[in-house]
Amino acid sequence: MINRIMEILNKFIISLVTAIIFITAIELVGPDNDMKKYLKFVMGLILVAIILNPIVQFLTKGERVLTQDVLSYTNEITSKTSEESFDKNTQKIKEENFKKNFDKNCESALNEKFLDFTFTSDIDCDVDFTNMNMEVKSLKVYAKPKGIRKIEKVTIGEDGKDDEIKTKIKEFLSKELNIDKSKIKVNYA
Repeated sequence: MINRIMEILNKFIISLVTAIIFITAIELVGPDNDMKKYLKFVMGLILVAIILNPIVQFLTKGERVLTQDVLSYTNEITSKTSEESFDKNTQKIKEENFKKNFDKNCESALNEKFLDFTFTSDIDCDVDFTNMNMEVKSLKVYAKPKGIRKIEKVTIGEDGKDDEIKTKIKEFLSKELNIDKSKIKVNYA
């Protein structure tokens, strides 16, 4: 940029000095009569044109400046678009972290209430952080008894004891987390 300015300034000075030398030579060679004042007038106009030429070029090359402004505006829009995608990614990360924290809190509450079991949970929900709202689609809870169990006889079908534990877990979660029982699925191992 500075080199370009120096180049323009160099051309301007060379053309100005050349014009002044040319005008001085014509005035020296010119006749000494009434024609001399017209000659000075014309040479003055030429000098003014040479001085105004860089200004006119700057004004006409304003298109280039305008183009550069448009390009910078385009770059700004592109950066805003990348910011929006960054915001979407941030929103997704927030939602994932919310789900992880919800699962941890759910597991913690269940572990405190049902001491004989260890729990893991997995929630499927939509979170709206702007309205601070959450819509639970499903909550899957996996319950596993603590300690070592005796090998029991395998029975096909549901066991009454397992159903009772599942029902207690569903009722507890429904009350504690304010979730509809139909959205809670408990798997008992």
